[in-house]
Amino acid sequence: MQKDNIEENILGVNSPLPGEENKEVTESKYFQWIKGDDTGRVVTIKDIDEQWINFNEGGRLAKDLKDEFIKSLEEDIAKEFIKTETPKITLTPPKNIQKITGDVSIPKKEISPIRVLFNKQKKNNKVKLLLEFPVNIPVKGVYELMSTSFDPTEVNEELHDFISDQLSEDEITDCLFDSIKSLIDSKYKAE
Repeated sequence: MQKDNIEENILGVNSPLPGEENKEVTESKYFQWIKGDDTGRVVTIKDIDEQWINFNEGGRLAKDLKDEFIKSLEEDIAKEFIKTETPKITLTPPKNIQKITGDVSIPKKEISPIRVLFNKQKKNNKVKLLLEFPVNIPVKGVYELMSTSFDPTEVNEELHDFISDQLSEDEITDCLFDSIKSLIDSKYKAE
């Protein structure tokens, strides 16, 4: 099974014989991490030496841990995973950090006299602040069909996520402020 001092190893990828130098892998084979920090990530092998499997995407894996940590993928399946993969974000620490020594006073926001009086009230009225958002939901028949076809708990979780994904932080904040304004108008300005 030897061809030009290169053998096809257990990964199905050509690698040098022991004692030979590394050779780049020209055939792109896809593998998916099934264990560890990179679980689910699809990688291709750059080269293989006596001890390590090196990946084109960075990183490496000890050859003897191959079966435990990665599995081979068909090219079309691998490309689907790559399309849906979220890029890994690496945070780098800020470069120009200045240390401040000594006592530093942090300015406090001055509380207005109006707020002081509100805070001192012994008896405040508690009211419900209502928030309404326009969201799309499936018709009842579709929900019932899903609940009988799948686990009802899973259907409810997916429906919750479906509705939550329709709301942005800005919409929630805007709605909250509008609701507060409406409450003030209805309780104090309408009289």
